[in-house]
Amino acid sequence: MSTSSRATRRRPTQRPNPARRPVARSLEPPDYRREYADVRQDLFWIAVWGGLLTVVMIVASFVI
Repeated sequence: MSTSSRATRRRPTQRPNPARRPVARSLEPPDYRREYADVRQDLFWIAVWGGLLTVVMIVASFVI
């Protein structure tokens, strides 16, 4: 048998944790108003046309 025991050959169970610095982020969030201006305009016109068509259907239901 060897003179070294199994317990002395094991690795330590806990590793020392180095001190971690928090990462400072100086990035500003993107301005989505400029990127989605066209989408907002399209949604506005979809709402306008949807409202107009709804009014037309209600008026048509009384006429027909």
